[in-house]
Amino acid sequence: MAENKDQQNEDKKKKAKKKTIVILILMLVVLLCLFLVQCALKDWANKQVAGPAPQPVVEDTVKVLPPPVDTVVADTAVEDSTPKDTVAKPVHDPVADSIRARKKAVRDSLKAIQDSINAANKAREDSLKHVADSLAELEAKRKADSARVADSLAALPVDSIPPVVSLVPPPGRYYDPIKLKAKCDELKCNSWISIGDTLNPVDAKKGVEYNKTGVVFFRAQDSAGNYSAWEKGEYDMASDNRCGKNAYPVPVNGKEVCVDAYEYPNKADETPRDMVSQEQAASLCEAAGKRLCTLTEWQAACKGKDNLKYSYGDKYNQTRCNANTKAALRSGRKTQCRSWWGMYDMNGNLWEWTATPSKEKSTAFYAAGGSWSGNNQSRCTESSYSFYPQNQYPSVGFRCCKD
Repeated sequence: MAENKDQQNEDKKKKAKKKTIVILILMLVVLLCLFLVQCALKDWANKQVAGPAPQPVVEDTVKVLPPPVDTVVADTAVEDSTPKDTVAKPVHDPVADSIRARKKAVRDSLKAIQDSINAANKAREDSLKHVADSLAELEAKRKADSARVADSLAALPVDSIPPVVSLVPPPGRYYDPIKLKAKCDELKCNSWISIGDTLNPVDAKKGVEYNKTGVVFFRAQDSAGNYSAWEKGEYDMASDNRCGKNAYPVPVNGKEVCVDAYEYPNKADETPRDMVSQEQAASLCEAAGKRLCTLTEWQAACKGKDNLKYSYGDKYNQTRCNANTKAALRSGRKTQCRSWWGMYDMNGNLWEWTATPSKEKSTAFYAAGGSWSGNNQSRCTESSYSFYPQNQYPSVGFRCCKD
């Protein structure tokens, strides 16, 4: 805004300068014209004077005889015997009168031009004074606004809450090398990662290559200077995945079960299948060489090795999984919604059919995990028996398992 005002003031100054230059040029042109006119008049007058001389005016005179010799000269003055009507009158010169009239007209024109210039200069000075006054008012207003903002900021409570930070990808078992980052819940945030202990922190913005089983410590600092406490995450880097693509082994009651990493059709960034009955889900898994997971297998995959309430921990976090929106997301979009064993979207997104019949209703089967609007009820232990096997629902999908 300040740059626009400075530009406007600069434009006004340039316009005033141009106007003054134009007036001066007009004055010079007028003076030149007057000079040429005066020269022409003077030349014409000289030609008139050089013409035939005017005839002298013959005056009637009366000769006065000298008084007689014996006449006594009186002390009194002798009356002038010349008749009054014989006194010489001044000669009228029309050329001189014309020159005088033209000079007077030139003087009047010059005076009018000078008056115009003086008026223009006064108007320019008044305009510049008005601009200066406006700028002074704006500057005073800006200072007042800045002072009010500063006072408002000073009145705000001091931010003393440390940032919330998490590891990306989340702790768990992986079968390929990963790049670790510490993700902060604020835009302007510094984060660090330290492998094994807190003694060797490194900047986590660019990521840290990682490929070993162990503990990783992480923390962050927000824009107000608040530090989070050191937190830790455990990683198990394995190399014996016997389940194939997008499926990982889960220990269940002393044996291993291969559980799909994503909801059917088990593809990352793919829209999960809904509006499918329990019977159709079982048939689709069978066609893929697998079977529908039981409720026990499903919950074991969700709870992880530490028997957690949610796939990411024991405390509900509305940002981790798709549990507080209005529709299902593509599989794996919520990267933090991952269980220890490697399964995504087990909390929220879609309810998932299981192969376990309901104990409460013999004609129903359990569905687990909750949907996109379940909020904190979309837990690993959450299940429902109100779903009939032949019915299709827009919020119910499934995933497959294999021995």
